[in-house]
This record gives sequence, structure tokens and C-alpha cells, in this order.
Amino acid sequence: MSTGGLQDLRREHYAELPEPKKEPEKVQHVIADQYMKTLEQYIDRLSDHVRKIQDEELAVTNQFSAALLSLQTKSHEKRRTREDVARDVYQKKISKIRDKRKKYREMLYDAHAERKKLIDSMQIQKDEDDILRRKLAKLNALNAGETSREQRRTALVDWFAVVFAILQLALIIIYALVADYRASAGDATSASCADYAGRLRPVAPHYQFYTDVALFALVGFGFVMTFLRKYQYSAIGYTLLVVAFAFQWTIVVAHFFRMAAQQRFSDFVLDQQDLLVGMYGAIVVLISYGAVLGVLSAVQLLFVALVEVVVYGINVWLATRYLWTYQNALTPFDEATGTGGVPTLAGPWHAFGLGGDAAHVHVFGAYFGLALAIPLSKRVAARGRGHDDRASSYTSDMFAMVGTVFMFVLWPSFNAALAPSAVQHRVVVNTVLSLCSSVVFAFLGSRVFRGGKFDMIDIQNATLSGGVGIGSAAALLVSPGSAMIIGAVCAVLSTLGYAYVSPLLAKRGVVDTRGVHNAHGIPGLVGAVASVVSIAIAYDTSPFVYGQRLDELFPQGATTAAWHLASLLVTLLLAIPSGLVLGLVLAGCTSPTRRLYSDEVAWRVSGDFELSSTEDDDDGGSGGGGGGGAAGGAAGGQRRVRAPRA
Repeated sequence: MSTGGLQDLRREHYAELPEPKKEPEKVQHVIADQYMKTLEQYIDRLSDHVRKIQDEELAVTNQFSAALLSLQTKSHEKRRTREDVARDVYQKKISKIRDKRKKYREMLYDAHAERKKLIDSMQIQKDEDDILRRKLAKLNALNAGETSREQRRTALVDWFAVVFAILQLALIIIYALVADYRASAGDATSASCADYAGRLRPVAPHYQFYTDVALFALVGFGFVMTFLRKYQYSAIGYTLLVVAFAFQWTIVVAHFFRMAAQQRFSDFVLDQQDLLVGMYGAIVVLISYGAVLGVLSAVQLLFVALVEVVVYGINVWLATRYLWTYQNALTPFDEATGTGGVPTLAGPWHAFGLGGDAAHVHVFGAYFGLALAIPLSKRVAARGRGHDDRASSYTSDMFAMVGTVFMFVLWPSFNAALAPSAVQHRVVVNTVLSLCSSVVFAFLGSRVFRGGKFDMIDIQNATLSGGVGIGSAAALLVSPGSAMIIGAVCAVLSTLGYAYVSPLLAKRGVVDTRGVHNAHGIPGLVGAVASVVSIAIAYDTSPFVYGQRLDELFPQGATTAAWHLASLLVTLLLAIPSGLVLGLVLAGCTSPTRRLYSDEVAWRVSGDFELSSTEDDDDGGSGGGGGGGAAGGAAGGQRRVRAPRA
């Protein structure tokens, strides 16, 4: 049977049914659409009219019954004749009434059908409006106020968020109360432990740390930056190029400043630790690269690496030589010869300090990149072609998640590689716990701030914020529970940054393609503050930390906390102005109408390059919502257009 015939049968059956009694409305809802209001009133009037017809039918039936009763006293012949007359009259009246009721019931059926179609169309329109607003938010077509209202409107706290928040908070409390580290030195008890000697040795050889950090940079950062659907060759290829160049240049710069600190210039000798130093400098450049991803050419990136590594080296040299952050004890100063007073090489710290320090690496790289992006945004990104290519696809987001997983696994090595060997085990464990906590809270924050769906942007980046936040002196000093708290705070702030801060930055003309401000800048600031607080609390509590004298790690004593705070301020003062100046130079040397966010500008691409991108769009973008950028891929199946990923 055809659909139309089935509809006619349903309509006829509905028309034969009586209208139920009107029930009082239990829920009053406000209908904003005027046509819907008029239709609701029309349905109510039709229903009331049908009930009146049914009351009229009941009255006629009652009259017929009364007439039949009154004829019971008549003779048989008279009663039979009058009953036939009364029955004919009744049949005519009741037939007319029922025809009228059927007509109005058919009208009522049509009105209900129209109401259902209207509700369905209004829901579809609402969904399309939501999708459009999310896309506009990602394209920064909404102003900051509208974007913030949109985020608040879609914010949702559901049972998932409540349950997982309770479970993770319970785990943090358990680790804070019953988990701790064994003393590593300084008392007889620790020295007599069977694993005491093992815990004084490094967690791994330097070359093994190097391979971990190299994978962290090349596979981790390389794949994390493949989220742009038409910029994946450049994301991985330029990452390899930047790492290869910046690695070599960082080693040269580091040895120059080390010799300057020792006031002795000569040939320098390479060892395995130099491999780590070179990788740290390369990673700083990769962090800044994320802010201008898709905007700069390969030559410009090499120029950025050339300048940024020098400024980074100056920052680390000032921090370790004059701000006493990660410095060994000084050699005695000989007034007669004017020599001495330089850091000894026999202490626990490498001349480059704690390689993965939150302030020196993450804060410096993030705010250098943001400052670099401001002039480029005004000249290139605002007028350049190809803004539609600043979008992700389902496939590109999956490649980016591969980078996230690699970084999650390898981040402990990144933080611990240059830490003193006696505390490396604490740095590793604290980093793992902080990362686990940040993963859970990033999922929670993404679901709450993105309207009940996960956003792939948050999952790719905010999940790793705990590794950034714990990458400081706090990793040496805090307990497992405190490390988890740092990870949770970083994840929540990072997710909030992606949801609310990025649109504000974009409104002010700062293009942060990957979102380094939220992924590295905010967690890096949290880590730097955590370092200051943990050092101050440690010195206020005891001169020992897990059996080791604090003065062995920080020869400047209790003032070290203030020096770390000063180092953070110096980092910002160096990163932001130097990034701005370099950005102005690059903006002046770049065509304002250049093609952005596409591999075809600089690479020989395969014949299906445009076709594969189109197929990704047709198949639907990343759903879920970390992704998406203002909310789960703009409704779970739409292509995600990337707003500033800061």
C-alpha cells in the first residue's frame, strides 16, 4: 500500500474516534513562533467544538432513550408505530451529528499533522542554526561576546561529567593521602634500602632519553600539527626540517653561552647530553611554529629558528647564570687573579638547567609564537587566500591524535632527561600522574564546555597540558597527589582557553592556528607558578626533600623561589618583544595575498589532492567535539573549520 493510501486510512480511522476529555496541561512551554501559537489555538478550538458535538450526540441519544421509556405504557400497536417514527428521527439526527463530528475530526487530524511538520521543521532549523553558529564561531565571524554567549548556552553538566569528576577527585585524594616517595639520600634508613643505589642512578642512559625526546618532537609534534586537512605534507615535512636545523644550531648556541658563563672560550667537546640540549631548542621552535602553522614558508621558518634559538639561549643563560634557577654551586672566587665565581660542573644540574622547564620551553615558545603571529595576522592572514582550507577532516584529526598518543607516552622522558639523576624517578612518576589527571579533566572540560560532546581540539591538546604544568622544579618536590592536582588545573584552564580565550584572541587579530596559548602558554604559566610555590613551601617545611638536602638542588637557598619568579618575568620580557620584532620583519617580506594552509604552494602534491579533500568534506568532519572547535565538529558530522586553536 502506498504511503498516501496509508495516510488516508489513518485519517479516516482518526475521524471515527471520539475526542477525549480535555486534560489540564501539566507543562507550560513558551512557543516563540507566532504561526505555531495560532495553530495551537486553532487545535484547541477544534477540539472544544468536537466535544460540543459529542455532547449534542449524547443529548440526542438520551432523548431517544427517554422517548422509548415513555412508550412503555402505550398499547402494542401504538408503541411499535411510534418507536419506528422515533427511531427514524433519531437515526437522521445522529447521522447528521456524526457526519459533522467526522468533518471536524478530519480537520483536527490535518491540524495535528501540520503541527507535527512544523515542529519537525523548527527542530531542523534549530539544528542548522546551531551548526551555522558553530561554524561562524570557528571562522571568527561572531564577535567575542556572541561566541562567549554561544559557549555558555551550550555548556552542559551531565552524569558523565559528575561521575568522572567524582572518581578522579577520589583518586587524587587517595594518592594524596597514602602515596609518597621513599627518601633517596641523607639518612641511614634510605641508604640501607636494597634499591637505594639504583634510585641514585639515572632512570635511563642519555641516548635512550634522546631517542624518546626525538620521537616526541618528530612524531609527536609532527603528527599533532597534521590536523589541517590540506597541510599535512608541510606539517610533518617542515617539522623534520625545523628539528634538523634547530638541533644543530642549538648545540652551537648552548656551548657559546656555556663558555661565556665560564668566561673561557675554546673548542667544545660534544657528548650525549648535547643531543638532548639540541632537541630542547628544536622543540621550542616547534611550539612557536604551531602559532603560525600554514602561514610561513620553509625559508621563513628556518629564519625563525635561527633567531629564536639565539633568544632562547640568552634566556636560559640569564636564568641559570644570573637568576640562579637551576645552577650548581659556584667555584671560589680568587681576588688576586680575578677568576672563579662560576658554576661548577660537578653539581647535579646540567649547564642548560632543567631542559623541559615550563617557563624556558613552553612559556617562551608559546608567547614568542603568539607575538610572531600578531604582525603576520594583520598583514598576511587577514588578506591571504585560502582561509577555507583552515579546516580539519575526520582523517586529519585521526592523524593528529596519533601525535597526541606519542606525546603522552614520551612526555616523562622529555621532562626528566636533564633532571638530576637522584630525582629523575620522581620527575617521571609525577609527570605520568599529572598527564593521567589532565586527560580525565580535559575530557570532562570538553564535554561540559562544548554542549555535551567531546571536541577533538581539546582532546588533541588539553589532555597533554599536565605534562607542561609539571615540567618544572615542582616535579622534583611535590607528592603524587599534588602532581595530579597540577595536571587537573592545567587541563581545566587549557580547555577553558580553547572554548573562551581563543575567540577573544581572534577578535583582536591574533591568529593562533594550533592554539599554543592554551596548549603550552597557560599550562606553562601554571607550571612556573607551581615551581615557585613548591620551592617556597619546601624550604618553609624542611631543609630536606625526600632525604636529600634542598641546598644541593638549589644552592641559593630559600630565595630560589623568588629567582624562579623573576626568571618567568624575564622569559616573557624576552619572548614577546623579540617575537613582535621578528613578526614585523617577516610580515614586511611576505605578500599579503599569499595562499595559506595548503600544501600545493610548496609541494608537488598527488593528482587526487583536491579530490581527497572534497571527499573528506562530503564524508563529514570530525565529530565528537574536541574537536570541534566550537562544538564537536559542528554537530558530529560536519567538516570542522579551525578557529584559533590556541
